[in-house]
Amino acid sequence: MKRALFLCLGLLAPALPACAQTVVDGSDKAATPFVKTTLKALSHKYAGTPTHFRQIVTHKVDDKQSVCGQISLENSKSPDASSYIPFGATEGQDNIIVFEPRTIPAALDFREVNSWINRGADLEDLEEMGCVPEGSYRAYSDTLNKVLQKRKNSS
Repeated sequence: MKRALFLCLGLLAPALPACAQTVVDGSDKAATPFVKTTLKALSHKYAGTPTHFRQIVTHKVDDKQSVCGQISLENSKSPDASSYIPFGATEGQDNIIVFEPRTIPAALDFREVNSWINRGADLEDLEEMGCVPEGSYRAYSDTLNKVLQKRKNSS
């Protein structure tokens, strides 16, 4: 898996074609090597689906560069604006966070609780990076807690 990522990034085999990616709004014009690597890694992660990016911004968080933006995985040459979802990465960390917003259901199966909590942790990380509006995690957490509280009361 790591070898495939290196191949996509052109680190081991620069003669191979790059993974398909498009920045639709030109927000990558002053992209640093870290930003370019992040976009290529996301394109590789979703290989087989055209990746479209927009609203790419960088800033410092705790003296490290962070990149935020939106990615669309819609299989189209020009994806619908509503198909874009937030992503973020911080220099020196291995993971790129992509948050796919989904409505929390009114009731959760016990086996699904951890995945919803983990999704919330991803949203919290994106908020700390400045990739989503402040209060996004709090709103998500409050909604999830209401659903979980309802579950406790009905048990």
